[in-house]
Amino acid sequence: MPLPGHLLPAVVLLLAGSLGWAWVPNRCRAPREAVCNFVCDCRGCPDEAQCGYHGAPPTCGTPFTCDFEQDFCGWRDISTSGYRWLRDRAGAAPWGPEPRSDHTLGTDLGWYAAVGTHRGKEAATAALRSPVLHEASPACELGLWYHVASGDVAELRLELTHGAETLTLWRSSGPWGPGWQELRVTTGRVRGDFRVTFSATRNATHRGAVALDDVAFWRCGLPTPQARCPLGHHHCRNKACVEPHQLCDGEDNCGDRSDEDTPTCSHHVATDFETGLGLWNHSEGWARNHSTGRPQLPSWPHRDHSWNSAQGSFLVSTAETSDPAVLSSPEFQASAPHNCSLVFYHYLHGSEAGCLQVFLQTRSSAGSQTAVLLRGRHGELGAAWVRDRVDIQSRHPFRILLTAQTGPGGVVGLDDLILSDHCKAALGEAGPPPGPWPQPSSLQPRNFCEPGYLFCEDLCVPPQQLCDFQQQCLGGEDELECGSTDFEAPSAGGWKDASVGRLQWVRVQAGQSPGADAGGSAAGHFLSLQRAWGQLAEEARALTPPLGPSGLRCELHLAYYFQSQPQGFLELVVVEGSRRELVWQAPGHSPAGWKVDTILLGARQRPFRLEFVGLVDLDGPGLQGAGVDHLTLKDCSPTVVTEKDSEVSCNFERDTCGWHTDHLTDAHWRWVESHGPRFDHTTGQGYFMLLDPTEPPAHGPSAQLLTQPQAPTAPQECFSFWFHLHGPQIGTLRLALRREGEAETHLWARSGTHGNRWHEAWATLHHGQDTGAKYQLLFEGLRDGYDGTMALDDLAVRPGPCWAPKRCSFEDSACGFSTGGQGLWTRQANATGQTAWGPHVDHTTETAQGHYMAVDMSPQALPRGHVASLTSEVHRPLAQPACLTFWYHLSLRNPGTLRVQVEEAERRQVLSISTHGGPAWRLGSVDVQAERAWRVVFEAVAAGVERSYIALDDLLLQDGPCPRPASCDFEAGLCAWTHSPRPGLGGYSWDWSSGATPSRYRQPPVDHTLGTEKGHFALFETGVLGPGGRAAWLRSQPLPATEASCFRFWYHMGFPERFYKGELRVLLSSARGQLAVWGAGGHRRHQWLEGRVEVASAEEFQIVFEATLGGQPALGPIALDDVEYLAGQRCQLPTPSQGALAVATSVPAVVGGTLLLLAVLVLLGLMGRRWWQMRAGCSSGGETQAPGFDNILFNADGVTLPASVTNEQ
Repeated sequence: MPLPGHLLPAVVLLLAGSLGWAWVPNRCRAPREAVCNFVCDCRGCPDEAQCGYHGAPPTCGTPFTCDFEQDFCGWRDISTSGYRWLRDRAGAAPWGPEPRSDHTLGTDLGWYAAVGTHRGKEAATAALRSPVLHEASPACELGLWYHVASGDVAELRLELTHGAETLTLWRSSGPWGPGWQELRVTTGRVRGDFRVTFSATRNATHRGAVALDDVAFWRCGLPTPQARCPLGHHHCRNKACVEPHQLCDGEDNCGDRSDEDTPTCSHHVATDFETGLGLWNHSEGWARNHSTGRPQLPSWPHRDHSWNSAQGSFLVSTAETSDPAVLSSPEFQASAPHNCSLVFYHYLHGSEAGCLQVFLQTRSSAGSQTAVLLRGRHGELGAAWVRDRVDIQSRHPFRILLTAQTGPGGVVGLDDLILSDHCKAALGEAGPPPGPWPQPSSLQPRNFCEPGYLFCEDLCVPPQQLCDFQQQCLGGEDELECGSTDFEAPSAGGWKDASVGRLQWVRVQAGQSPGADAGGSAAGHFLSLQRAWGQLAEEARALTPPLGPSGLRCELHLAYYFQSQPQGFLELVVVEGSRRELVWQAPGHSPAGWKVDTILLGARQRPFRLEFVGLVDLDGPGLQGAGVDHLTLKDCSPTVVTEKDSEVSCNFERDTCGWHTDHLTDAHWRWVESHGPRFDHTTGQGYFMLLDPTEPPAHGPSAQLLTQPQAPTAPQECFSFWFHLHGPQIGTLRLALRREGEAETHLWARSGTHGNRWHEAWATLHHGQDTGAKYQLLFEGLRDGYDGTMALDDLAVRPGPCWAPKRCSFEDSACGFSTGGQGLWTRQANATGQTAWGPHVDHTTETAQGHYMAVDMSPQALPRGHVASLTSEVHRPLAQPACLTFWYHLSLRNPGTLRVQVEEAERRQVLSISTHGGPAWRLGSVDVQAERAWRVVFEAVAAGVERSYIALDDLLLQDGPCPRPASCDFEAGLCAWTHSPRPGLGGYSWDWSSGATPSRYRQPPVDHTLGTEKGHFALFETGVLGPGGRAAWLRSQPLPATEASCFRFWYHMGFPERFYKGELRVLLSSARGQLAVWGAGGHRRHQWLEGRVEVASAEEFQIVFEATLGGQPALGPIALDDVEYLAGQRCQLPTPSQGALAVATSVPAVVGGTLLLLAVLVLLGLMGRRWWQMRAGCSSGGETQAPGFDNILFNADGVTLPASVTNEQ
């Protein structure tokens, strides 16, 4: 039935409303005080945009953050010199001090804020300031990650400006650790407007490289007005709701102080130490102080709690390390049956040895004094004032004693002691409390040993030997409180709670949930999550004492229970300095009751600590909670050796044999099963070791896989293995040998993609005559690339030397080449720029840091006619002809002759090069046939010319005959085409694969050469390219000048429908620059097409395939096959019967027709516009026409093109 016309507008509005408010324009206008106040007052949160964080409303438990991926989030540089903050991208300066990856993504695609490396003669400060923020809650916490190049920065500072006062939230002069460091500070309650400033001060003689990322504001918003509050909550005057325990606690939780102005609060007695000690006038070892002026210690509080100001006063312990400070209340009347509650704020920072304890000292009717420990806090709680509370029901008069012990460099402070109305002073009480006063448990006598030492038998065990998994005392006292425990003893195995929020870890007796401890005893004890009185972070933390060093097989056995719905977690974290590594997490959905698990901790340096982190909603539905029990650290001594540790040969099918992952960083090798695009070498369906630089997310520079110390079986051993390096931007895989007391020996290295297949490699282990010295083998995967994977499989060691390697880049070693005792050939690099002779860059990396072999050919080093030999190790016999390629560099001044000889039964010369040199590396190739073991010998024959040299790099032995220059069918590899990444283009590489090989990247199903899935091709996945004009190059060897030569190839572009983003271009690169001579967009899909172009150059040049994007990233491969360079031959015109070729070469006609049609439309448009202007009577105003040029073939660089060049679009 047709809809009446008068009802149509109403129905449209109704439908729009039913589809959600996103269809309705958001016209919310929040008042000024509601902007940037950490509360989303408008739909979509536009009132919180550009506030130093993203405006999207966070989910429950997540902070407002800025990761700098899109913009500065409102942060603004306010520096007054050239030393300024910029928004920068990771990896932009690959050899500079800036981070190689950001913190958010952990890759070079991420962004961060960074200080520019401005050079100056004076010290300077770069300051980055937030927008104006409004109102911070008492629990507000600011977190960020920073990166510092050591030695370049004098000071880092984080400040909060509020009104006329600027508070220092954090300040550090280093030293700073490597990589990204986390900082979390509390702001305290801030009323009104404020700003946050992060500044870096550099020395006059340094650049001062600093980066900042992932700024986060946690729990900073005040509660919002509510019509009704949950049962038991307090309704503030501003209609906000706060929990009952937040009343009269000395903090403005409502936002208008109405929770501190209730009639109940008027009966409380608060001591803020601004004018004195108040009721707490019996003190020993405590003193009033403030934060103004230079802090006495780096750990000194920067502000008090009462006023959140450096001018405010607080109490700080001044007692010596070995003596307690004691603060006593007056004597109070018996409080039973009511609670006398004490709320207090404490500060423990700077030392793990610091502690604060609260005692109840009662006086019985007989006059005797007894002290009971009510609360104890130990260790490091951070630079924050933490709330706590004790409730006392006493049938006798009592006092409250607060005792403190300060560790070396630590500070213990108190502020805002608030007594409830049931704490009533006893009548007639005067004078100090009678002794003896209780001492903290950590101050019990240690006999004659120094503080911190453990006395056992006749020994004084130093702190560094406590909990080192090696027993020093006969009774094992030095290893008792080191994490292993069943929690039956009150010491809880050394685990200490370090929580500062609403939850804490407490040793409890089994009760209603889970009903028994892990051993099944209803009377047993375990460590459980319980309610607490803190006001800061939600999660609870419990830590061991400092442990280690540990061995490779160290593991933790535990029992746990965990019930939390819908949110919550239970985790084990390893804390090493400022680095935190998550090593275990309880499953989110598991059956009720106790469960057991084993966690591999591995080899770690001392000191490290274990930390349980837990979060549950104890007020949620059902029986929610978490606990741990029966903790056992097993095989943690570094001296523990098992039979499996000697298994160096391994195919990883059963386990990892004697190979272990190191834990120096958060990047790790993983033992995985073949699945999808990941396949092993042994069977194609088995297990292998895998390293993905981004899975799971990591920030460490490398991942290590190593053995235990091994005893050599012979003076020389051959270690062979299969490796897989695949991906458009994968990093470096290295093999090294370690001996105790010696520098690490690099044996082998490969960088960048080596195609989607397994390769065999080997290295000779030289032990010398003394075979008693043990060694370790170490594989290290460097995270200097982030897109791809590296893998290892089928490792084997046998006595005797290896054959000569098939590939050598000289990056990590001389590959066994010998100089015949002359020492004239040397392995060198030009990193310092001071090398007297040799190329400025190598061929492998094309940087000054890269290595090559070179010989000085000047008469002083090598007289005219003399020969310098470079001889390889023995190569294995060849089953078929092979091609040996190498890159050589000759000095501009004639160095002489480079001769290549193959030594089988006798030497035979296979190549002689005596041309003059130039600025580029050139390719040399020889065909080799050898039925017996053979060597290759490079001989440099001197011409007696000053300042001359010969250099070699990148030797490669491949099966099959050598191809023609710049020609390749890609069946055996990339031939002489170079795919090394270029940092200026993003560091991406072309890859090599086949349709039959499983891959994580899209690729053509068949090649062009064979037309089957087993054929191979060159490949690049453009989807990995980020915005910013990045590209990947595939370059030919240098080619001689030519008047006209034909270059033809087959290409395949597989982009989704309507995504014409990928581009393939052919460039000519010479000393004069680059010129595009051919190009194709991504609209030619899913078939092999031929491209051909005539090239001409008046000087030596290279042909370059460039894969890039024409717009936003889009998934899609670009593949190449059957590349052929016909020197001196012109291209033949195609015939219509050539099928796909006709399609490819008909594009210029299509483009021409399209351009003609477009020109006609433009002409019609101009005529129509002129007609309209004349009809309207408007004048053109005397417009002038500017000169222009045709940008299609712009050859101002002087590179000439033949008339027949076609640019296929």
